[in-house]
Amino acid sequence: MRVTIELFYSPMCPYCPEAKKILLEIAEEFSEKIQVEEVNVLYSTGLERAEKYDVREVPTIIINGRTKVTGVPTKERLRKIIQQELAT
Repeated sequence: MRVTIELFYSPMCPYCPEAKKILLEIAEEFSEKIQVEEVNVLYSTGLERAEKYDVREVPTIIINGRTKVTGVPTKERLRKIIQQELAT
């Protein structure tokens, strides 16, 4: 199974770079099993996608279109969620 992860962010957000760093480090651990997309909510296409998932704050991570993680997650939490998604 492959996991798709969307990181909703804003360039003005002070917390988004840390969330991105953690996400990319975890993505390296799972290599080809994860596809990461970065979605800038300041662009109209990014805003439309954010509305689709009811994203109201950044950073927000959407995993496989259903699991939502807001704020900056710990590596352990994000790793556990991804492992659960891979198992389904």
